[in-house]
Amino acid sequence: MTKTVQIRDLDEEVVAELKARAARARQSLSTYVGQILTEAASRPTPEQLLERVEGLRKIGRGATHEEIMEELRRIRES
Repeated sequence: MTKTVQIRDLDEEVVAELKARAARARQSLSTYVGQILTEAASRPTPEQLLERVEGLRKIGRGATHEEIMEELRRIRES
């Protein structure tokens, strides 16, 4: 099921840039902004990342900085 979201009080310059980017991508403004919001919502929040790092610390006591950074990159890309 899809929902409609209305965003108010955006600067004209922001709207113009979003419209231009949507046009370059050959998409409607609604589709373009929807993709941006979907991507943003799929990324973990800073709090979720911290929870995962804490979990890594508990599980992998002794993990190197590089191993932790690699795991964070993997999480972000998933």
